[in-house]
Amino acid sequence: MSEQPVSPHEIARVTGRTDVDEKASPARVYDYFIGGTNNYAVDRVWADRAAARYKEAGQDIRHIYRSNRGAVRRVVEYAIREHGIRQIVDIGSGLPTAGNVHEVADEVAPGQCSVLYVDNETIAHAHADILLGRAADPARHRAVFADLLEFNNLWEKVVAERVLRLDEPILLMVMAVLHFVGDSDRAERALAYYRDLLPPGSLLAISHGTFEGATPEFHELIKQYVQTTTNAFMRSPEEITRFFGDFPLVTPLDYTSHWLNPEPPEIEPWRSHCLVTIGRKA
Repeated sequence: MSEQPVSPHEIARVTGRTDVDEKASPARVYDYFIGGTNNYAVDRVWADRAAARYKEAGQDIRHIYRSNRGAVRRVVEYAIREHGIRQIVDIGSGLPTAGNVHEVADEVAPGQCSVLYVDNETIAHAHADILLGRAADPARHRAVFADLLEFNNLWEKVVAERVLRLDEPILLMVMAVLHFVGDSDRAERALAYYRDLLPPGSLLAISHGTFEGATPEFHELIKQYVQTTTNAFMRSPEEITRFFGDFPLVTPLDYTSHWLNPEPPEIEPWRSHCLVTIGRKA
């Protein structure tokens, strides 16, 4: 992927919007925290202020974001190496930069994997489309504009891209996105729909924020998301595993910093504040 950042002018030209750099975007804040270049001053200001507040409590917010990004890489590696998956749908993908899914997939299985990035934020999707157009293989890697909760429409758009073989296993990734959906019933209906459509042998990977072990400062930090384009909602381990329905878990539910990590950091696992696991369709 090209390291040349996408300018606000490019995004404005594609989307017709003139406010692309006026309010912090969760996708670009994420990009900034994991060391990406596709973020703007408004994102960095918000992120630095949040990081400073968290530092006062002796914790590192960057660790949360980077732990999730590390888990994303290990999800892809695990699916390809242990289950032979060659098709990936990444819902709520944000920006495909700084260790993106299709590049990880191509490192493990060069030229063999198809990746569809799906996001419902206009600006994040525009970033993805531009970035993929610069360096990715258009026959295998695409960006789709759709909303996780509008599941019929989303899956129709995924199928319409004609890069998936619908009779072969798919890795469906829903990483660090469901904690932006406050309505649990709607989220569970959407996940049930996707589980039903996935071919046998498919995997569902979910990472999700949790208040388990959290300090009061972390609760306060979550409130700050109301200043971005999206709010955030934490869930318990039991609520998170409910999203897998009858899919048996094939990996432990663990904090993102330690999940399948051969060299986990010495910092306490709970400080990543996000749990991850994978379920498999029989």
